[in-house]
Amino acid sequence: MAGHPDDPQAFPIDEDPLHPVGPGHEPPLTASFDPTRLDFGHYAGSTLEELARVDPDYLRWLERHPSGVRYRAEIHRVLGVVPYSTDWRR
Repeated sequence: MAGHPDDPQAFPIDEDPLHPVGPGHEPPLTASFDPTRLDFGHYAGSTLEELARVDPDYLRWLERHPSGVRYRAEIHRVLGVVPYSTDWRR
């Protein structure tokens, strides 16, 4: 006997742990995150290279802020930062 459309339904779980699970995730979603371009805030749509020229202080702030974690490697690249360097002459 078929249940009501709003009743909970089982959904398949892919063996790949990186694929999202749940209703509406088939086929597996592909990520659209671009680490070179901000997708939030006042500078949404700007590239980090553009920001390095016009507002490098914002990038330095973003590199320390939790919302900038996913951009940190690109921030280091565009600002020329060597993270965790042991070079005392820096």
